Amino acid sequence: MLDTIKADDPKVDVIILVQVPKEDFVDEIEQKYRALLKALEDGGLKAAGRAGESEGQILVFVSCPDTALKVLVHKERETDFLAGLPVIPVSDQNVLSPSERIRLVHAYITSAPSDGGLGIHPEVPSWDFIQSIFCLHDREFNELWIRAWTHNWISTASVPREQIRDHFGDAMSLYFIFIQSYTRALAVPAAIGIVFWFIEASYSPIYSLLISVWAIGFVEWWRLEERRIALKYGVRGATKVEKARVQNAHLDGSAWMREVRILASVPVIIGFALLLAVLMTVIFFLEEFCEHFYTGPGKQYVSFTPTILYAIFIPHLISFFQSCAESFTAWENHFLHSTHDRSVTLKTFIFTALVAYLSLTLTALVYVPFGDAMVKAALGWLGQSAYSTILFDGRSELRLDRARLEEQMFAYCATNQLMDSAQEIGWPYLMKLWEDLLELGPWKKHPPSKHMILDELSDSPPSSPISESPTQETYTPQSPFERTFSHLRSFSTSSLGFTHNSPQPLLARALHESTLPSTPSNLSTDYSEMVIQFGYIVLWSTIFPLAPLLALLNNVLEMRKDAFRITQHEQRAIPNRVESIGPWLDVLGFLGWGSAVVNVILVGLFCPRLGDDSGSGTCGYMFDLTGDTATPIEMISRALSDAVWDDADAAAWRELGLTILLLVLGASQAWVIVRGVLRHVMVKLMWEGSKEVEKWRREERKVKQGFLGGVSMGLSSDPDDHDHDHEGQQRGHTRMTLDAEFWAYDEGLEEISRMTKED
Repeated sequence: MLDTIKADDPKVDVIILVQVPKEDFVDEIEQKYRALLKALEDGGLKAAGRAGESEGQILVFVSCPDTALKVLVHKERETDFLAGLPVIPVSDQNVLSPSERIRLVHAYITSAPSDGGLGIHPEVPSWDFIQSIFCLHDREFNELWIRAWTHNWISTASVPREQIRDHFGDAMSLYFIFIQSYTRALAVPAAIGIVFWFIEASYSPIYSLLISVWAIGFVEWWRLEERRIALKYGVRGATKVEKARVQNAHLDGSAWMREVRILASVPVIIGFALLLAVLMTVIFFLEEFCEHFYTGPGKQYVSFTPTILYAIFIPHLISFFQSCAESFTAWENHFLHSTHDRSVTLKTFIFTALVAYLSLTLTALVYVPFGDAMVKAALGWLGQSAYSTILFDGRSELRLDRARLEEQMFAYCATNQLMDSAQEIGWPYLMKLWEDLLELGPWKKHPPSKHMILDELSDSPPSSPISESPTQETYTPQSPFERTFSHLRSFSTSSLGFTHNSPQPLLARALHESTLPSTPSNLSTDYSEMVIQFGYIVLWSTIFPLAPLLALLNNVLEMRKDAFRITQHEQRAIPNRVESIGPWLDVLGFLGWGSAVVNVILVGLFCPRLGDDSGSGTCGYMFDLTGDTATPIEMISRALSDAVWDDADAAAWRELGLTILLLVLGASQAWVIVRGVLRHVMVKLMWEGSKEVEKWRREERKVKQGFLGGVSMGLSSDPDDHDHDHEGQQRGHTRMTLDAEFWAYDEGLEEISRMTKED
C-alpha cells in the first residue's frame, strides 16, 4: 500500500467511504472488501484503498481511465439520441466538463446492472458497509467563485452560469439561475411596496392586484425560461433517460400498486397535519393569553410557557413526520429518483407551509375577529373570580389589535431571515469549536487524530485532484462581503491544521471532506426556503408592503451564503441532470392561485372603508353590510363582543359569507383568465423564435435529414428487386428493357405535326 498519493497520480473521480463494523468476522470483512475492489476493476475502473482516520474506516479512491470514459460517453449519447433529447452540436461533443465526468462515473458505479451500472450503492444490502460515495471539491474554482460573489456585494451574479454548470452540474446551476432570476424579479414588487408603504396604504386593493399579477407572471415566465435553459444545456426530456433507483431495481412495483400506496399515506399525512395545526393553535392562543390578559402570579415566567412548549413539541413532531414521510415514500417503491423526490417534497412541504403560514392565518381569520369572544368564553368557564383576577384591572374591553399581523410579517421578513442566515453560517463553526474542545480535553485519550494525520502528511509531496500551484499570489479583499468571507474561510481551514491557499495531500483533503455533510442532489432545503419566501410575499405582503424589499436584500446575502456553505461546509454535490426545478414549479403555481384568493379575503376583511378616520384607503364598494365605517373584521369582532345575537347579526354574517364565497370564486376565475393570457403572450414573446428553440430545430432537422437519407438509400418499390434467384433476375432485366423502350419514345410532337397538316 502506498504511503502517499503523489501529485502525478491519476485523477481521482469519486471516493467510496467504507466503514467496517467491529463485530464482523475478519474473513467476512476481507471478502466484502475484495468483492468491492473486484467489482470496480471488472468494470474497467482503477481503485486503491487507503486507511482512514478511525478504526475500520477505509477510503477507496476510484479513477476512470479515458478508454472507459469514452465508452460511457458514447453509451449516454446513444441513449439520449434514441430518447429524443436535444442533439449536442458536433463542436461541443469533444469537450467533457469536470461535472460531466464525475456524473458519468458516479452514475456508472451506483446505477443498477439492468441500466448498465455496477450496482454499488450504500442502500443496497450487499454493500451495507459503504457509508457514502462522494467527490472532492475543486478548491481552485471554489476560491474564484467565492471571490466573485464577494467582490461586488450588491450584484446578483458571480461567475458565468456555464462555469457553475461545468463544476457542479445542471441541478446546482439551475438553482442559482433560479434564485438570481427570482431575486431580480423581486425588484418589481419591492418598488411597488415602497410606494404603498410611504402612502401608508396597507391592505390596498391596487397593491394586492399588482402582486397577484406579478406572481402569475413570474411563474409563467420561469416555466418558459427553464425550458429554454434545458434546450441550451441539452437536457430537455432528461427524465426519459433517467436511470432506475438501484434500491428497488429487484422489487416488484407495479404502477397501480404504487398509486394505492400513495393513497394509503394520505390519511396519515392529513392526521399529522391536523395534529400539528391543533398543537400550533393551542400554543398560539396560549401565547396571546399570557401576553395580553394574564396578570396572575409568576407572570414573567408564565409568558415563556408557549415558547418552551413550541421548542419541545414542534421540532420533534416535524422531525418525526419527516422520517415517516421518507418511510412512506420508500414504501411506495418509486422507480425513478425524480418521482421519489417529488413525493417526498410534496409531503414535507405540507408541514413546512403549515409551520410558516398557520400563525398568520390564525391571526387574520380567527384571532382578530373571534379573539374577544373566545377569551371571554374561556374566562367564563373559569368562573367570575378568575375573570376578575386574570384580566388587567379596569379593562372594560378585550379589544385585540389587528396590527398584530404587521408585527408578525416584520418578524419573519427581518428578524427570522437574519437569524436563519446567522445560524446557517455560524452554526458549523460553533460545532467545529465544540468538537475541537472535546478533542483537546484532558479527559480524553488521544488516538491518532485528524490533526496528527494532517501533521504527518504535511511533510509529504502535495497532491490535488486538480492542478494547483504551490505558490499563489496574495490577494487583498476589497469589499466588506469579501473581507468577511475571507476571515470565515481562514477560520474554517485553520482548525484543520492547514491554510486555505496552501495545497495539501489528497488523503488529508479526503479525510476532511468525508466528515462534511452531503449536499442533497435535489437541493430541496434551498428551494423550500425560496418557495416559502415567495409565499409570504404573494400571500401576505399586502399586510406589510416592505416585505418584497426585505426579501430582495435577504436574497442578495442568501446567494453568497449558499455558495459559501456549499464550498466550505458541505461535500461537493454529485452532479445531476435535470430539466426543471421539479415539483417546486407546481408549488409556485399553487401559491400564485392562493395569492389571488388570500389577497381578496385580506382586502375584503381588513381594508379601511370609505369614511374611516384613518384615511388610509377606500374600500367602500366592498362588504357594505351595515353602513358602518369600520372594517368588516372589526364589525364582526364587535358583534361577537356584544354577546347579543339578533336577526341583524345573522343577516350580516350570511351576507359576509356569501360575499367572501363569491369573491373567492371570482378570484379563482380571474386567476385562470390572467394566467391564460400571460402564458399565451409569453409563449409568443419568449419561446417561439428564440435562439434556443431555433438552434434546437435546426439541429433536429439535420439529424432527421441524415437519418432519412440513410434510410432512402437502396430503397425500391419494385418487388422484383428483392428477388435474388435466376428467374427473378430475368424478370427484372426484361422489365428494365421494356421501361427503356417506353421512355425513349414520345408521340407528342408527332401528334401536333399531324394536327397541323390536317388544318
